[in-house]
Amino acid sequence: MRFLSRFTSHLTKVAGRTIPTSGGRILGTVGAGLALVALSTPAFAFRAINRLEVVPAGTGQFEVIGRAGALKSDYWCAAGDYVRKSLGLSWQTKIYAVDGIGPSATTGARSAVRFTLDPAATGVTPFTGNWTGDILTSGYAFRANAAYGKCEDWIFPFRSRN
Repeated sequence: MRFLSRFTSHLTKVAGRTIPTSGGRILGTVGAGLALVALSTPAFAFRAINRLEVVPAGTGQFEVIGRAGALKSDYWCAAGDYVRKSLGLSWQTKIYAVDGIGPSATTGARSAVRFTLDPAATGVTPFTGNWTGDILTSGYAFRANAAYGKCEDWIFPFRSRN
């Protein structure tokens, strides 16, 4: 509680004016919410074209943080965008899914998917089957160009589907 009162008094001083509140509770609640949002998003997160965030998740891994309504192809879109724009690697770079949608190991988010560029370093066995019903199966891979191809609805939002 002491932190909130210090935080809210700091906010009113920064704002340069007094905001009427009922006992400081409204501003305290808003201030606490802002602090949690600021602390929950790492400063080194990459925001992909589809607005999903990508954060490093240990040696040779990165994690795509999901949001409500995100499809499996959206995770691949963000992974392909990250490999190209943030890491600057080739379109032919293979990206492997480490695990399916689950809790984030880095941010505490409810849904995230870890990816790697080096499956041997993370203990992932590359998927060798011809077909899978789940594109986030551990070891399943796309090249960066195919993963980025999952972004087509974000790249061409007004395209006709006729």
